[in-house]
Amino acid sequence: MQMIRNNQNRKGAQGGYVLITSLIFLMAGGGAVVAGLSDGVVREVRSIRNESYSKQGYFASESALEDALYRIRSGMNIDATETVSLGSSQASVTITTGSEQTIVTSQGTSGGTTRSTAATLSGGESVGFNYAIQGGLGGIDIASGINITGSLYTTGTIRSAGNASISGQAVSAEVPVIYLDQDNSTPATPTQFINFGNAASTQDFAQSFTVSSSTSLMSVQLYIRKIGNPSNATVKITANSGSNPNFHNPLASGTLSSSLLTESYQWVEITLTANPILNAGTTYWIVIDANPDVSNYYSVAANNSYSGGQGKIGRGDWGQWGNTSPSGLDMYFKAYIGSNKIGVAGHDTYNRLTVGSAYANQVSFVNASGVIYCQEGGSNNKPCDTSRADPIIERMPVPNDAIEFWKAEAEAGGTLPTQTVGSTGATIGPKKINGNLNVGSGGTLQVSGTLWVTGNVNLDGGAMIRSADSSKSFAIVSDGSISVSGGAKVNGGANSHILFISTSTDDPAIYINGGTNSIAAVAPNGIMRILGGATVKAISAKHVYLSGNSTIIYDPEMSMLNISGGSSSSGPLNIKSWREVE
Repeated sequence: MQMIRNNQNRKGAQGGYVLITSLIFLMAGGGAVVAGLSDGVVREVRSIRNESYSKQGYFASESALEDALYRIRSGMNIDATETVSLGSSQASVTITTGSEQTIVTSQGTSGGTTRSTAATLSGGESVGFNYAIQGGLGGIDIASGINITGSLYTTGTIRSAGNASISGQAVSAEVPVIYLDQDNSTPATPTQFINFGNAASTQDFAQSFTVSSSTSLMSVQLYIRKIGNPSNATVKITANSGSNPNFHNPLASGTLSSSLLTESYQWVEITLTANPILNAGTTYWIVIDANPDVSNYYSVAANNSYSGGQGKIGRGDWGQWGNTSPSGLDMYFKAYIGSNKIGVAGHDTYNRLTVGSAYANQVSFVNASGVIYCQEGGSNNKPCDTSRADPIIERMPVPNDAIEFWKAEAEAGGTLPTQTVGSTGATIGPKKINGNLNVGSGGTLQVSGTLWVTGNVNLDGGAMIRSADSSKSFAIVSDGSISVSGGAKVNGGANSHILFISTSTDDPAIYINGGTNSIAAVAPNGIMRILGGATVKAISAKHVYLSGNSTIIYDPEMSMLNISGGSSSSGPLNIKSWREVE
């Protein structure tokens, strides 16, 4: 019995030892876990604190750099080395001035963490293309099959004639408004009339007019009747050629339907194929082109009190125009100008415009991968988001004062007569050219400063044009038209672009047909036509037409394009680059 009790005592003691040992190991393991967790928390706190210091250092660096740039560009006094304190952070700025450019470096420090930023400034005028295409009142017309990489903006309408695509945003800030600008309709009961379409020599009638504001011609109405049953006539809106209509090159056209008329005078509206931009004070013509028939013809009501133009009768395809009989008569008509509510529009349900997103008062026939902001819409792949007000009007990328600055800069470099560059090539600039600039026969023009051409600029025949300095971009300003065709190329790289500017009101003011691969172009007062496989980086015009497999690929570098004048001291200092550095 005694032996049994001793064995039981030994077993109880051993069980206690095991329990105590287990508790010791459990406590040690728990301590290790707690220590591990505490270390992780400490590391996380330290990481968050360092990130906060890093951000404070970056903000200090950016603030000091911004202050230094403001002082430099404003002509204020600033030392080559400056120190700025922002709370617990500090930033030191170093300014290095060279013959070609000024480099400003800012180093911000907070809690032992350092972040640095730098900016480069150079002389010249800065322009900013914020969009691949920026149009004015005339809008942007896009042919079928055109693909645009980038965003579009216009104060007119973005119209697509078929399947086309815009990778970015399509924005129209067009304000819908139409108003009566020209009204020749007195007395209410006309006392005069003009018959036409009754013989070959009186086949057509033309009435000249002007508008009071530079905007789109939206609608034309005629006070007219028919005699017999004449065939339909064609109504044309044309520019002036000499003192007659430019009959064979209409700006827009429509149909005068005989079936809508009676033998009593009535107002009839002509639906136009386009809404051309008309310039205030410039002469235009309404031409009614009929088929001659002695028994079936037209008669328009007339008076002799309209002071804005004159009526003529004759035959347009022969170029023969004469006075009315009696002379001095003017047709009863009404001309409406303004803009409609098209906004952004594809062609129809089967030929929609594909966009990244759209933003306009009205959007129709559009497929968007993103949001469609509009107040009215129809036949889109998603409904309008009406949360935004209509887009605001933005400034054009190249202001007039910049153009005038470049002209003065070119003139200060001296004057040349008409220049023709052939196979031997040439380097020109800064210069004013009184006449034309022609580059062809495989010749290469290297631009070494601003060029102001009082005539036209023509690049064809395999010509090439480029900057003479790989670190500078230059402007070519033309008072006439600019044409790039026939395999001509415009070459450029980073910071070495050629900016073409035409101040002409012509159609086209700028014509680009194939071959270009690095071009920015501006026609603030006229029409720009891009076609035939042309590739451009950024363009802006009062009215833009894209057709013929042309390609627009926006280069973000165009958002801050610094145009040099050919000397390091010309123009104000402008920001060429701004970035974080190591």
